[in-house]
Amino acid sequence: MPDGKVAASGGGGVKIDNDFPVVYGNGILLWDVRTGKPLGQISVKGTIKVVDPAKALLIVNQKLTKDGKTSVVDRELSILPTTAFDIDGKEYVGKEALQELVGKEGASVQVKCDKDVNVLKVTVKGKK
Repeated sequence: MPDGKVAASGGGGVKIDNDFPVVYGNGILLWDVRTGKPLGQISVKGTIKVVDPAKALLIVNQKLTKDGKTSVVDRELSILPTTAFDIDGKEYVGKEALQELVGKEGASVQVKCDKDVNVLKVTVKGKK
């Protein structure tokens, strides 16, 4: 980071255009360190690692590739009462939907979050 104004966690890059920093990445947390807030919506794709309905918690394994090397990181996501779920075509809302994910560890998942990293929607396809 040449100017220390923008940061990316887990990969991606920084593009400076007319002294206005723009951050891009592949479904990772991106933020402007001047404001301390994430930029735009965040999308995480991976597989389900842990489902904890009691704590309203979903942990997703996400593969990241940087410089030809692949690593797996855990993304801990707190589920809100307003979080929408699409589980194999069935619609649910709220943390109660996590019960439907118990036993689906290893299934493909896509999670969309708002700029404040609040989970908006969880889409799950199949068991693996």
